[in-house]
Amino acid sequence: MSDAAALVAGLDLSAARWYAGKAREETGRRLVHEAPLPGHANGRLVLLAVSYAGGGEDLYTVPAVADGPLREAVAGDGVYAALAGEAGAERPLGQDQTNTSVIVGDALVKVYRRVEPGPNPEVEALEALAAAGFDGVPRLRGTVRRDVPGIGTIDVAISQALITDAPDGWESLIGPLEAHLRGDPTGLHDLDRECRRLGAAAGHLHAALAGAFGLAPASPETRAGWRASGLAGLDEALTIVPTGDAAELAQHADAITRELDGFADGPAPPVTRIHGDLHAAQFLRSPDAVRAIDFEGEPTRPLAERRQPGSPLRDLACLVRSLDHVARTAEVRAAADGIDGGAAMDAWIAQAQAAVLAAYAPAAAAAGIPLDRPLLRRFCLEKELYECVYAARVLPEWQYAPRLGMRWLMRDDAHL
Repeated sequence: MSDAAALVAGLDLSAARWYAGKAREETGRRLVHEAPLPGHANGRLVLLAVSYAGGGEDLYTVPAVADGPLREAVAGDGVYAALAGEAGAERPLGQDQTNTSVIVGDALVKVYRRVEPGPNPEVEALEALAAAGFDGVPRLRGTVRRDVPGIGTIDVAISQALITDAPDGWESLIGPLEAHLRGDPTGLHDLDRECRRLGAAAGHLHAALAGAFGLAPASPETRAGWRASGLAGLDEALTIVPTGDAAELAQHADAITRELDGFADGPAPPVTRIHGDLHAAQFLRSPDAVRAIDFEGEPTRPLAERRQPGSPLRDLACLVRSLDHVARTAEVRAAADGIDGGAAMDAWIAQAQAAVLAAYAPAAAAAGIPLDRPLLRRFCLEKELYECVYAARVLPEWQYAPRLGMRWLMRDDAHL
């Protein structure tokens, strides 16, 4: 067995954030490709395929280094920097991600871990926004694309300018809410301001994407696809989420189905290229600017689907749903000490959502993107169903967030 084949066979993928097969039974692995990395004497890029019971296969990149036996690289080995063509020592980004990112000098290098043949949606979007002169994203420094025999062209990594003055996207929002539940409300005013900044940044981003990729009415097929996606998410969630959560969700299944059927109602909404996974932590909130990052789209969806035009309101639904998840995290942390923060977090979620929408609407409307609240509501439901499935498949310890989020959405007074 070659060193690369031994590496593939011996990897423990169960704890890797980027491994998407946690809720599936693995049936086999195979070495797809191995290549040396220019600029690193011992660096290798290994591609492995993982197959599953019931069919299907995922392809993963494993940057590796020969140190005796070939092993998966860690930050400091220089493999990620060599892969992206950056010079200098590398260090971990220090954030939980579905890919691997390291800091190299004044650059951020991101290596895509679960990959597919064809253009990566992030690479396409960033190149288009750069050509349009949009400054609401970190500057793109370079991309890495490899031709893999028998597979095709794969986008492997990107390099962007490093933004150093932005707080942690999740904890900087969760912390003040947890403090509020523990009796210190001083951070709530700043959170309201940050929600407005997020809404405005999302609106300007959608205007820039519409300018770069064009805006067109959604076809009947596209709208039917939105409905089908939501119904498929409902079916899968009822199958794979924990029993208690599935039972709670089943109580709302008929009502959710009726709302999803509404995707076909009314005039055709506009579609364009969207971010695809625009939660609150996808914004770097520096004192002087808010910049969007991570344009790959939802990691469990096929790459070709993530590159299709979509409704900007699905991005907006992702943003407001993520603020619900922020609040639920604060609620769960406080509950560990016996603090019941449910009612306070319900109130904050409504307030945060209103702040985001108020700031979003003018920027988006100027680009021909109306704030259609019934459509946004449907996307909120479809998105929360996706999050239920994502938690079950990739991040089981986070299942509480979409469960509590769906509970809030299905309350009579939670409609948009």
